[in-house]
Amino acid sequence: MNSFKVSNFIIGNPLRTFIIAEIGINHDGNFFKCLKMIKLAAKSGANAVKIQTVDHNESYENKTKSYKEFKNKNFSNNQIKRIIKLSKKLNLIFFSTPGDLKSFKRLADLKVPIIKVSSGLSNNFPLIREIIKKKIPLIISTGFSERSDLIDLKKFLNKFKFKKISILKCSSKYPLPYKEVNMDNLHQIQKIFKYPIGYSDHSLGIMAPVVAVAKGARIIEKHFTLDNKAKGADHKISLKPKKFAEMVRYIRETEKIIGSNRIKLSKDIKKNKKRSLRILAAKCMINKGDKFSLENIKFVRPNKPKGKSPKFFFKIENKKSKNKFYKDQIIWKNSEYKYSIY
Repeated sequence: MNSFKVSNFIIGNPLRTFIIAEIGINHDGNFFKCLKMIKLAAKSGANAVKIQTVDHNESYENKTKSYKEFKNKNFSNNQIKRIIKLSKKLNLIFFSTPGDLKSFKRLADLKVPIIKVSSGLSNNFPLIREIIKKKIPLIISTGFSERSDLIDLKKFLNKFKFKKISILKCSSKYPLPYKEVNMDNLHQIQKIFKYPIGYSDHSLGIMAPVVAVAKGARIIEKHFTLDNKAKGADHKISLKPKKFAEMVRYIRETEKIIGSNRIKLSKDIKKNKKRSLRILAAKCMINKGDKFSLENIKFVRPNKPKGKSPKFFFKIENKKSKNKFYKDQIIWKNSEYKYSIY
């Protein structure tokens, strides 16, 4: 899997998930509410905050539900500059989802460090091409994508040499029941793409994002709100600051549990290994000439971590002892007891 750097964060790091607080339009067009939400997102442990930048006249037909919902939700360039400044001060990466080419050009001029393409725009290849031409790191959600759509997207992206791309598993249903999350297909998405893979969540609560990290997601996007009962489509599936902080904590603990993929013992476990693994000892008196068997050999945890592993038993089974062994005596070669099993 590729990884790439945005500001001070490496997206694709297996032990540091990129956690996005998706404000979207949950600020309700209120600039100062948005600033408050950004401060609380930082306090909750997010690595990034994201809003949606949409020109409703460019993106939606007049009088549609989306047209009405996104009307008057945009901020001016000066306001976005203030948001960027605050985010940097709080060590957050600010970026946005453009709803249209006009909005993307605004964001590009403002030097936003990442562009997110929503599920509803994942087949808008002209928009994706323009983003790639600007060489701006790109995150694409796939909430409406079947396997054939993912293959088409892969073929299109492969036309470019641009590598700063990540793909998010997503299901565009609000809210998404757990039985429809299907987190196991995260691996299928990873097989299709060589980019960092993440998860954009529309389920309730914090379980799905935590499971996604355990399954290999390197990015988590979760909607963020101040009030789950507020008017608007995204509020009810969003997390309030306290719950968002809980999700972050569980994700960070999950990262610790995931650890390294190397099969290697730590120094402490190696010490415990010496003290814990069993070694051969005499179960009873063994006279010279007696044959070793399970009747006269036992396997004990010793006071001193010196002796022969139970695996060694097969080398001596049914062979005659050349020495006399007392009950409970440890059987090992060249020992202080000066006896041998050979």
